[in-house]
Amino acid sequence: MQKNLAIILKANQEFIRHTEEDIQENTPLLALLFESITETYIPLLRMLENFEKDGITAKIGIVLPPVLCTLLNSNSIQQLYINWLEKQIELGCNELKRAADNPEKIKIIKHYIQKFTDTNTDFVEKYNKKLTVQFREYQKKGFIELLATCGTDIFVPHYMEFKEAISAQIETGLNAYKKYFGELPDGFWLPEMGYARGVEKLIRAYGFNYTVLHTRSFLFSQDDVTNGIFYPARTENSLALFGCDSEIDDFIYSEDGYASENVFRNENIDIGFELPPEKLEPLITKGMARIATGYKYYGKSINRKDGTALLYDLNEAKKSVLLCAEDFLNTENEKLEQASKELSNLPFVTLVTAIDLDRLRQNWNEGIMWLDSVIRQAASKNIQITSCNQMIEDQFTLQKITPYYASSNGNGYGEDFLSNKNSWMLRYTTKACERMIDLSDRFPNDTGLKARLLNIGAKEVMLAMSTGLAKMMNDELYEEYAEKRFKESIAAFTEVFDSLGSNVVSTEWLTKLETKDSFFSWMNYRIFSRKI
Repeated sequence: MQKNLAIILKANQEFIRHTEEDIQENTPLLALLFESITETYIPLLRMLENFEKDGITAKIGIVLPPVLCTLLNSNSIQQLYINWLEKQIELGCNELKRAADNPEKIKIIKHYIQKFTDTNTDFVEKYNKKLTVQFREYQKKGFIELLATCGTDIFVPHYMEFKEAISAQIETGLNAYKKYFGELPDGFWLPEMGYARGVEKLIRAYGFNYTVLHTRSFLFSQDDVTNGIFYPARTENSLALFGCDSEIDDFIYSEDGYASENVFRNENIDIGFELPPEKLEPLITKGMARIATGYKYYGKSINRKDGTALLYDLNEAKKSVLLCAEDFLNTENEKLEQASKELSNLPFVTLVTAIDLDRLRQNWNEGIMWLDSVIRQAASKNIQITSCNQMIEDQFTLQKITPYYASSNGNGYGEDFLSNKNSWMLRYTTKACERMIDLSDRFPNDTGLKARLLNIGAKEVMLAMSTGLAKMMNDELYEEYAEKRFKESIAAFTEVFDSLGSNVVSTEWLTKLETKDSFFSWMNYRIFSRKI
């Protein structure tokens, strides 16, 4: 029996205003985006390139949300990223002088300088600054499957009362997918795997063939799920469902998980927070907020004599990565072997593993290296790394189930999106959804200035609905930014609503807002209209 492992990599990204007047204020958020490009997206492309060279036939799933694609294709973001890389290189040259009497540290600094230099060269010359184009090419070559998702990362169960708003999010995601990847996708990634009964009808209405749900949605289903999470099922309307193996986070992030091994880089010691500001120029200048620089010199091991952290050893980290990949595959293989014995009547058994790329980058520098090793070693365990769309050729014969409400967030039910720190946000977004749906019905055929107003209003509602802002509030990470950004979107939508009611609008205000929130250029407010 064929043993399959489906790996889905999920990127996350909030929209960051990047007009000239916003850059200074939003530097920390832009730095996180640039760090993701450097540590995640470009390494993923290099990994795929090496798979092609080495004849590896594995196929993985990747979710690149519409907001991220918009930012990656922005000319101003691309130039800001190049400038950031150049500053990183200059900072590294300054660090060489500061560490002149420490040969081991100099070796690490030179490694970082080379990494930023190579990244700059690849970004400009090899990838022509268009990373989404590169991912699209690897999809055409069969190395990845790109899944579509909502326009912004909403928590769908909170908006089941406003199905038009959910449909608007799905349609926006589909339009973005067609714009950036030029194809019609099979898979739809439900943000935070937030399932509520009835959402399958909205997803299927746009032609998607499958989605991925949390383990609880399968195991607590109203039906006895015959094959558990080891084989796809389907809903009443034949949307194929895959149950996600929820143990991956424990493998990586638990107290004794892979990321905790002492040999790996310590992500909490960065010169951006250790040195005085004058030592961090040109990346960080006087008056700027402190940000991570990527110059991290230490592992997690402690010198027993004086209690200081030991320097990071990349070669030792690479050795440990191989062992972690082998351990992961051994564990997954045991599950698949047992499942194949119990479900011997099936053509295959599968496990679906979803990895949050942001969390991986923030906690485990060697994460992409580990992923590469997992895929390369899989063949030795007789495990096929495959995508979900290759396992639903006969989806109409799958078992019908009624999934249970669940999420990958919090303790399994999305409670972090409705905590005592962020619950106040929901009453504003639900009211805005109600008003946006009403406006789209009241102004069905408007053009010109009114259409511009309605389009920017639709975009602001979508921004406010994003769980990313609620996460920041709940986790107390950039919460001031999140609160400010949320209130700006709600205030902007309210201005749109009032302007349409009074038939008075400031074109200067509208033009400025369109410049600031320059995403989803194809936006048509009518996607919020009630469906007949």
